[in-house]
Amino acid sequence: MAQDEKTRRSGRFWLPDAPEKTVGGWLDLSSRWPLLILADPLTPSMREVSRSISADGTPFSTMVPTDDGQASDSLVIHGMIRNPSGRVTLVGAVTAGRSEIIGGVVRDPGEQRFRAEYVLVGPHQVGADATFTMARIRVKHLDSWANLPGIAMELAEDWSQITARYEKHEQASAVMAGGRELVLDEVVNLQEPTVLGAGFKRSVELRLNEPAGLTVDEWWRRFVTPMTELLTMAIGVPCPPVDLKLFRDENKEWVDVQHPQLREDSGDLLHAYQVFLARDRLTLDHLARWLEVAADLSPIPALVTETISAHERPLPSQLLEMTIAAEGLHRRLQPKAQVMTRGQKDRARKQAKEAVSEELKERVSEALMHIDAPSYIERLRYLTNLTREAIPQAAGLMVASQEEQKLDTTKGWEDRIKAVRNGFAHQAPRRDDAPDDKEWQEQVILLRTLYWVLAAALLLQTGVEPAKLRERIENYEPYRALLRQARQWLPAIYVVQPTCPPTEHLAASSTLED
Repeated sequence: MAQDEKTRRSGRFWLPDAPEKTVGGWLDLSSRWPLLILADPLTPSMREVSRSISADGTPFSTMVPTDDGQASDSLVIHGMIRNPSGRVTLVGAVTAGRSEIIGGVVRDPGEQRFRAEYVLVGPHQVGADATFTMARIRVKHLDSWANLPGIAMELAEDWSQITARYEKHEQASAVMAGGRELVLDEVVNLQEPTVLGAGFKRSVELRLNEPAGLTVDEWWRRFVTPMTELLTMAIGVPCPPVDLKLFRDENKEWVDVQHPQLREDSGDLLHAYQVFLARDRLTLDHLARWLEVAADLSPIPALVTETISAHERPLPSQLLEMTIAAEGLHRRLQPKAQVMTRGQKDRARKQAKEAVSEELKERVSEALMHIDAPSYIERLRYLTNLTREAIPQAAGLMVASQEEQKLDTTKGWEDRIKAVRNGFAHQAPRRDDAPDDKEWQEQVILLRTLYWVLAAALLLQTGVEPAKLRERIENYEPYRALLRQARQWLPAIYVVQPTCPPTEHLAASSTLED
């Protein structure tokens, strides 16, 4: 019952340009999309498209359903809800259904149901165009990344007195371009004291100011999404957003955003050893740097992090997307990369056209249009070289000395990634040397190692030092377990490296960190 009261609120609702016509109803926030159920319709169910006069002088009107194919049906709806009372703005509301009774004893215009893109709880807003100058977000497991000192508790030996003490820590911040500032702040929620007990809960949030002002969609694209993607890679588990609040200078009040992509916060706290990169390695300055570059990298981070959160998707489709993401990431990191000059390209195309018959000239010219662009394998080699120091052995063993050239298995890994990409993209016949019961094993290893190469390349864009990544990953058990599995399933690529630290030393380091 308590959950129903929280997610289903009664109130009165109206259109901003017709505040005199208010309709009672219920705002339901229990499902993904906010649903408004009104006892009477806000908009008519039929609209007139033409009017004429019949031969006998009778006026005749042609009516069609209002809700069919009308872009104007996307509305902004204002409301006042009860228990507790508050103002709400439904943005992007479209009619989701109606229930109308015709011919009854009492005229009943019927109910109308709206589905909204999102709801703003707080001062009424103009709609999707409203801009806000500050945002506060919480994402799942943010507390595990921040790893702030805990709350002290004093307990008398005879349990006659229990004292919990909280002290706010110094606020951490990072200055960004354009007068922006990213802040890590603490939020304390007190529980109402009762005869059964009392207490409080401390959590952390990220706050960013934007003097120019951003709309809800812009805040989501430039702040919420980049932070969830980066923290998902940094922590190693899905970190969806759980709370978003926006500040508007005009009314000096915070607005609570009820958005379909917000998730429930379970409040689970990860152990320190479960977090791949906590705040001591991936600092607030690194997060600020990520916000500066994330827009240029999109949508590659989304494809990479989906590997962590979408385990139920078919393995081949995940692997195909990751191979595509590898090419896309290189294009974003090296947008002007070329393997020949403009003059060399023009001469090569000219000579090729002269070497074929007239009917093939146009086809050859089109085929050589991008001859100056790097090949897929060259793009992949750039990424493996970029992450060579940070993520050892993810793409096989990379040895530079001539004497140990036989141990350089990176090319074999790159060739397999390329074969997967071309095979999926062009629906090529499957390889004969991959038995049915073994092909999935190779795909698992290629998917997970390609994830680490791409994730490392993205994390390096925050300015984190490669040595910091290497130091952590050599003691990160999920990565070590992946390499052990890779040596079993793909021994031709993942051979034992003679310079690896002893297993006993790594285990001891992991134990100390735990």
